[in-house]
Amino acid sequence: MERSRFLLSIMLLLVHHSSICTVGATQTNITTDQSALLALKSHITSDPHNILANWSTTTSVCNWVGITCGARHIRVASLNLSYMSFTGTIPPHLGNLSFLVALTFKNNNFHGTLPHELSYLRRLKLINFGFNNFMGSIPSWFGSFPKLQSFNLYGNQFSGSIPATIFNLSTLQHIDLGINKLSGTYVMYSIVDLSLCFNIFLRLEYITGAILREIGNLTMLKEIHLDSNNFNEIPKEIGHLDQVVGLNVEVNALKGPVPVAVFNMSSLIVLTLYGNSLSGGLPNNICQHLPSLQILNLGRNQFDGPLPSRLWQCREFLKLILEENNFSGSIPKNIGNLTMMKEIYLGKNSLTGTIPDEISHLLNLEGLSIEQNNLNGLFPSSILNISTMRTLSLSFNQLWGSLPANIGLGLPNLQHLYIAANDLNGEIPNLSNASTLIKIDLNQNSFTGFIPRTLCALANLQWLNLG
Repeated sequence: MERSRFLLSIMLLLVHHSSICTVGATQTNITTDQSALLALKSHITSDPHNILANWSTTTSVCNWVGITCGARHIRVASLNLSYMSFTGTIPPHLGNLSFLVALTFKNNNFHGTLPHELSYLRRLKLINFGFNNFMGSIPSWFGSFPKLQSFNLYGNQFSGSIPATIFNLSTLQHIDLGINKLSGTYVMYSIVDLSLCFNIFLRLEYITGAILREIGNLTMLKEIHLDSNNFNEIPKEIGHLDQVVGLNVEVNALKGPVPVAVFNMSSLIVLTLYGNSLSGGLPNNICQHLPSLQILNLGRNQFDGPLPSRLWQCREFLKLILEENNFSGSIPKNIGNLTMMKEIYLGKNSLTGTIPDEISHLLNLEGLSIEQNNLNGLFPSSILNISTMRTLSLSFNQLWGSLPANIGLGLPNLQHLYIAANDLNGEIPNLSNASTLIKIDLNQNSFTGFIPRTLCALANLQWLNLG
């Protein structure tokens, strides 16, 4: 009985699908576009800035706010309603904008589900519904756009898995599904329209919490953003994507070591796996396999062992974030080889030894954060001559000695100085030349003498701790 009901439901859905396809095939023109957009206007329940006032039959559609028409066919080619504070739902009528190439609704309050009729927009190259309130599963018909290059649903409430049909989009270059509730653990029945109206089949699949291995089919991909979801595994097939320059899967549920396949993505410039439960050590040959890497963010995980001995051969590095892990051992002197480096974050680990003077060779460094480790030795005064430095954080270590008398001369751009909870002594130095200082934390040291009047010259100072 249940099987009969299920098959009957499938048959009714196929009939409905077939009738819709026939409608979608009818002749359209600019009047059709106008009707579709006026239907959208009627579904917008809040327009606080009265932006759609000129969406009227007395004005040419091509002059409406957010509309761009193509020069050849004089049809709506782009619909961009981003950052307009709209509230409402998406009507099925938008499926009649048959010449649409770009559809962008980001940063509004649209909600509900997305109508299947949008799948008729076969010319689409860009979809961006970022930062709205759409929910439910990501519709499988998103795999129906043969020209799609950029697919963005970040900042919504989509759940379930990424539909396997997405991985048939051979032209896709950019995918951003971050800040949703995606995990991929459920059984799914689905009706999938791959290309033509009657090319339909029923699929039954069980999907785990892993990113689907079919992602390896997207050989044109350049950027992947899956941040702030619930994925627990990166498939080895991702190593087939040799054009990807950015892989971002931070704040998920990834565990175990970083898959070896990730280090086969030879074009990577940005690798961000921050805020997971990844563990184990890092391979020494990261730079050999990822020669173009500029940003490596593996912070807030459970990595341990020493810092990779060859990590300092990544001459393209601009930002290194390994904070909040369990790394041990010393900071090697050849860190000074990374002359292009702008930011280094090694705080909240178990690093020991001294801070190497070779860091002073990094003349482009803007941020150095090595707080909450077990570093010792004389305070490295040589790093106080890096004129580009904006943030210096060495708090909660075991550094000793005094600070140079006129620390501000070498740090004209310094905004944040954190050297609390060490064993520094002597007088508090003159900081007046570091005129951009906003926060100073010198507490829990052994400074003596007077509080210098020169602190009063710091006009931007908002926070001072001498406890």
